[in-house]
Amino acid sequence: MNRIDRSRFASCFLMLAVMCSGAFGTRMASAQVVKDRQVIVISVDGMTPVEYEDPQGHSLKIPNLAAMRSGGCASPGVVNTLPASTYPNHTAMITGVPPALHGVVSNTPIDPFNLENGGWYYYADKIQVPTIWQAMRKAGVKTAAVSWPVTVGAEVDYLLPEYRPVRTEEDAALLRAISTPGLFREAETAGAGHGRKMGDAWRVAAVLDILKTHQPQVLFLHLSDLDEVQHKYGPHTPETHAELETIDAEIGQIRAFVDASGKGKNTAWMIVSDHGFLGVSKQMHPMVALREAGLITTDASGKVTSWKVYPRNSTGSFFLETKDKGDSASAAKATAIMQELAKDPANGIAKIDTAEDLKALGADPDAFLAVEAAPGFGFGNSITGSLRTEGGQKGAHGYSPSYPEMHSSLILFGAGVAPCKSLENARIVDVGPTAAALLGVTMPQVQGVVLDHVGSR
Repeated sequence: MNRIDRSRFASCFLMLAVMCSGAFGTRMASAQVVKDRQVIVISVDGMTPVEYEDPQGHSLKIPNLAAMRSGGCASPGVVNTLPASTYPNHTAMITGVPPALHGVVSNTPIDPFNLENGGWYYYADKIQVPTIWQAMRKAGVKTAAVSWPVTVGAEVDYLLPEYRPVRTEEDAALLRAISTPGLFREAETAGAGHGRKMGDAWRVAAVLDILKTHQPQVLFLHLSDLDEVQHKYGPHTPETHAELETIDAEIGQIRAFVDASGKGKNTAWMIVSDHGFLGVSKQMHPMVALREAGLITTDASGKVTSWKVYPRNSTGSFFLETKDKGDSASAAKATAIMQELAKDPANGIAKIDTAEDLKALGADPDAFLAVEAAPGFGFGNSITGSLRTEGGQKGAHGYSPSYPEMHSSLILFGAGVAPCKSLENARIVDVGPTAAALLGVTMPQVQGVVLDHVGSR
C-alpha cells in the first residue's frame, strides 16, 4: 500500500515545541465580524472523500454533497491526527491544534478498573487550550452545537452535547440537565417522530428548530450514523452507501430550510469528517501479551486487579502508558514484547512509534510507545484468551493518518468561498480557523491556518 511521506505529515506539527514554549501567551486581535453571515459546519462521522470525489463510480446518489462539491471547493483528503479517531480529531477541528496540545488524545481515558463505566472524553474541561466557542463568544458571535464531541459544559450558547446514548428516561433527563436550559425539551418536541433521541434524524430536526428559533450565527452538527454502519458492514458497501444517501437527504433538509429563510446567499457551509475507514477481518489483542508478561494482573474472571503498563486502544493503533511515569523497566519490557510480536506478520503490526515519533506527530505525550496496525488488522481489547482472533467489526479506523484511507473529508461551499477544482494540503487543524475566518474572527494560539479560497467578504 502506498503511504505518504511521514516526514511531510510530521511537518504539519513542526511548531509543536514553539507552541508549548510560550506562544499560548499571545493573543491575536479579531477582525471585523461579518454580521449578516451564518456558518454551518456539519461533521459526517467517518465519511471518506472518495464518495464525493467520485459518486458515480460508487453508484451514489448524493445530490446535495455533489452540488456543494461542484459549486464550492473540496479536499481530496484531509490529513488528520494519530489516532484517526472521533474525539481527538473533532477536538483538533475546534482548537486548531493536535492532541498533544489540546489534551484529548483518544476517545476514552485509560481505565483499567472501569471506574468510568465505559465513559468517553465527554467533558469540555478536558480540553487544555482555547476553542472556537471561546473565540466566537469573545467576538460576540452566537454559537450552537448539536452532538459535537467533548462539549459537555462547553461555552456554547445553544448546546445539545454528545453524551451516552439515550436509551431510557433517565438518560433523557440527564441530557436535559447538561444541555442549555430548556433546549433539550425544545428538541424533543421538534424531534418527535424522527427516530431515537439524539439519532441523526432527530439531531437534524433539532438543528432546524435551533436555526428557526434561536438563529445562531455559527452552528456545528455531528452526525454519527454513517460511522456506526461502516463499523458493522465495512466501508464502501451497499449498506454504507445507503446510509450516506440518507445523510445527504438530511443535509438537503437543512439547505432547503436555510434557502426558505432567506439566508441562503449569506450562508457558508463546511461539510467535514473526522477520519476515513479501512476494512478489517483480524484482530490482535495486546493486553493478552501484557498480561502473560505480568504487566497486567487479573483475577480468575479476567478482571484487572493491578497494572504496570496499559494501552489506549483505537483499533487501528494503540498507545502504551505506564502507571508510574518513572517505571522505565516496565516500559522497556513492554517495548521488547511489542518488538518481538512485530516480527511475525500474523500479528498485523505495521509500525512501532517511539516517544520521539509521537512528539513529532503531535500525539499522546504520555505514551512511551505506539503500535500501528497493518491494513486488514485491528487491535482488540481482550485480556484473556487468544492473542489473535478473526471476525468482529468489519470496518475500523484509528490507524495512522499516513494511510490515505484514513484521510477525512472537507467541502467548502457558499458565502465567502471561491470555487476551486481541488483544495490541496488541508489538515484537520485548519477546520476551526477557517470556520472562524468566514465570520471575520481570528482563533488565537493555533497551528491551523485559514484555507485558501476562503474569505470573510
